[in-house]
Amino acid sequence: MSASPHGTDGHDVEVDVPPVAVVHELAAPVTAGQRRRVRDRISRRSRLIAVALTVALLVVVVDIFVQGPLTQLDIRIHRWDGEKEQPSLDTWAWAYDKVGQRSVLVPILLVVAGVLARRHRTWRPVVLAAMSFLVLNVVVGAMKILIGRSETDTFDPSVLNGGVIFPSGHSSNMVLTGGVIVYLLLRYEPAARVRLVAAGWAVLTVLTILTSLYIGSHWLTDLVGGALVGGLLLQSVILFDVATADVRHTRPWWWQRLVALLPFLETDRDGVDAVPVARGGLGGVVEEVPEVGAAPTAPDLRSTHAE
Repeated sequence: MSASPHGTDGHDVEVDVPPVAVVHELAAPVTAGQRRRVRDRISRRSRLIAVALTVALLVVVVDIFVQGPLTQLDIRIHRWDGEKEQPSLDTWAWAYDKVGQRSVLVPILLVVAGVLARRHRTWRPVVLAAMSFLVLNVVVGAMKILIGRSETDTFDPSVLNGGVIFPSGHSSNMVLTGGVIVYLLLRYEPAARVRLVAAGWAVLTVLTILTSLYIGSHWLTDLVGGALVGGLLLQSVILFDVATADVRHTRPWWWQRLVALLPFLETDRDGVDAVPVARGGLGGVVEEVPEVGAAPTAPDLRSTHAE
């Protein structure tokens, strides 16, 4: 047993080599003394989901560049002025539109992560929550600048015009926040009503997309693209958690490869391993030492100096 200050990381008792949590086939258990490749610890279903999200995002991006059928659908939907057709929803829609902002979602995610971190005595939920939004800001911000799609006020859905509207930050924030919350609950609170949380958050995400269309702040493909980006980043967060679940107890593969290229990084390369001794076999390891007798008595030197 070990009383680690880092906590149990989701387990009741921490042992010297703790098992890795299995979350809906996302991670396979790692046996003691054996580390499997990350690819082998991710289920086939999860890999298919990641591939499907990537392909769908590429389709949307290519379509907005070539002004394909999805972009034509953007134009037709934007011609419908929701605020003029349903003015009674205007105040409510603008108020709810703020729910998809980071200033609202980041505190919610950090509160959930903080409660789980305190309950299970581990910083991992907080690290995953903070890392997810950091990566989201970098990825979405870079895509907005590189694609440069025009805002809806211009009635021109073309790209490379200096706009910063694709992908939608609202939809990507909602998908990533809800996904991380559900994943953390599955990881640390399997007895919680996770399905109810997931269903409720899905409704809120759809409502966020419809609200953006109502007030005309985004093209439809902006919102779809943002949701796909959020889903891909959620897969990345889960992959990171699976890949580093036992990093405190085993050296990760990238460190082993780095040490192979730069051997001086191996701090204990000159260490001496202990010799394994079979039960009752100490006689073959410890050499016999002849018995050492008492030292002879020293002569009395006073007689040689007598006057």
